[in-house]
Amino acid sequence: MYIATEEDHLWLQSVQGKLYARSRDNPDYCFEELWGLVTDPRDLRIAFSRVQRNRGARTAGIDRITVRTIVSQGVESFLVAVRHELRSGLFHPSPVRRVLIPKAGNLKAFRPLGIPTVKDRVIQPAMKQVLEPIFEAGFYPVSYGFRPGRSVRGALAQLKDLLILRGTRRWGKPDRLPYQWAIEGDIKGCFDHIDHHALMERVRRRIGDGKRNRLIVAFLKSGVLSESQFLRSDSGTPQGGILSPLLANVALSLIDERYERHVWPRAGLPASGKRGRPVQPLTDPKAIAQRACTNRAGDERHGRTVFMPIRYADDFIIQVASADPDCEKTRATAEQEKSNLGAVLESQLGLTLSPEKTLVTAVTSTMRFLGHYLRVRAHPTYRRLVPRLVIPMDRSNRLRRRIALIFDRSTITETLENRLQLLNPVLRGWGNFYRHAWGAKRVFAAWTTMSGGPSCDGSVRSTPPPGCEIWRSSTVTTAHDNVPCTGATATRLPCRSPRSVFDATPWVLIPVPPMREHRGRARCVSKGARRFGEGHPETRSAHAPAGVGCPLSRKCLPLAHLNRNARIPSWRCASLARRGDQTQQPRPRLCEWGRAPRMASKVAASY
Repeated sequence: MYIATEEDHLWLQSVQGKLYARSRDNPDYCFEELWGLVTDPRDLRIAFSRVQRNRGARTAGIDRITVRTIVSQGVESFLVAVRHELRSGLFHPSPVRRVLIPKAGNLKAFRPLGIPTVKDRVIQPAMKQVLEPIFEAGFYPVSYGFRPGRSVRGALAQLKDLLILRGTRRWGKPDRLPYQWAIEGDIKGCFDHIDHHALMERVRRRIGDGKRNRLIVAFLKSGVLSESQFLRSDSGTPQGGILSPLLANVALSLIDERYERHVWPRAGLPASGKRGRPVQPLTDPKAIAQRACTNRAGDERHGRTVFMPIRYADDFIIQVASADPDCEKTRATAEQEKSNLGAVLESQLGLTLSPEKTLVTAVTSTMRFLGHYLRVRAHPTYRRLVPRLVIPMDRSNRLRRRIALIFDRSTITETLENRLQLLNPVLRGWGNFYRHAWGAKRVFAAWTTMSGGPSCDGSVRSTPPPGCEIWRSSTVTTAHDNVPCTGATATRLPCRSPRSVFDATPWVLIPVPPMREHRGRARCVSKGARRFGEGHPETRSAHAPAGVGCPLSRKCLPLAHLNRNARIPSWRCASLARRGDQTQQPRPRLCEWGRAPRMASKVAASY
């Protein structure tokens, strides 16, 4: 495997830190002379190493060349040839190979996926590594899709925080939520219909390098090869390209800029008696967040409508608040804003809102966002309105079907160990995604009982081979800068609600020696593990691996703390926030960007 050197990574971090600082301090600055950074051998080496680590390295483009083929022929000669083509102007992107994949939950609908060649996949991350710090400094904090250090969990946490009642309840008066209506928005075919001219106009505001801009246009116009037929691409960014998510965020930031006054007002205000003089925009995040909070409170106090968007790529929810007690009037304002936003997107970006998924609903109704149901209900004890994230029933049924297929009668010839290897990634991925939803422990416990115990699907009973038992790992692994600590992969994480804490650790098969009986129960010889279904921590096995335990008993498993900043790149933050037990957290490390990381709850609290 080809691995870039540590000196190359340090050089890239230094360059990215300088670009980010310049873009943050001068929001209107246009960068030029960036072509030398793209064609630098160190940038190309890091780009190739990242492409090689990706799971898509085994997939070939239209030239039928994979990463393994290039590694066998020589990586250095390949990178030298790519750099020569870029410097001499002979490089032309190849058309992408189109593959149709079924959409989740709808087998009749397909999503077009474009697979570029390996050469294009190396040049695109080389461009992204230089472009991302420049645009990242200008993106608004309400955008969470395809950005470093941001995820679905952060968007849902901020959305919940916006609907939490503030202040002390006044007895005798009904609770009034901060936002009364919501615009659920979804763009129809976003990646396939973005206007190239409008996109490049937004790119040229920050990038003034002509060679780099022409290369971006060449990638956009490269075309698609589908079933041996070449199709021109007059609009859209091909899904599957490494550069496409960044370009889509650049275009869709138009939605965030429309509500700049209530989200991120960076424009400087002239002081009294100094009108007409140029004013530098604000760069301090705390000052900008305080100004946004003041603007929202002032507009609501004066009877004006407040709009607060939360966006993840092309899916967004805009919270609507008004001090007017007339709910129908506020709803009419939200409907008008939905129409205006659709007209702006169509005129400036060539995009259309999906009429089936773009709705105006009350926040007390069930809203679906990023695979979760958001409901505002009365607390069972305090009778106070609180927001909840609930797992949709169709997602639970989809998990049931996937587990049933793994343990179907047609797989009876497969060994239990092979089926557990197929089951573990499904349970781990589903559990990590829904671990903070309300009632997730109860929902997941039903599936773990169905999949991990002796009875797998109600009809087929899978038992371990003779001399083996099913165990579950409880060793905790934390990661820092993508370097895992020693131990098995485990996810036993705390959250705000104790009921949503559950375990999604993998199942393993281990040999079990003969056990001697002690007072009517199986008691093991030495310490180190717990049997499946055994709730007492003293019942352990002699030959079981250390750190495996009961999957459903909370008392048997240690409390692990999640390092949420593990996937944040070193140039994205200045220090790591510590939560929970200080002894289980990695040491914080400084970096070049100079922006302190903010957890999802802290970002939401600033609003």
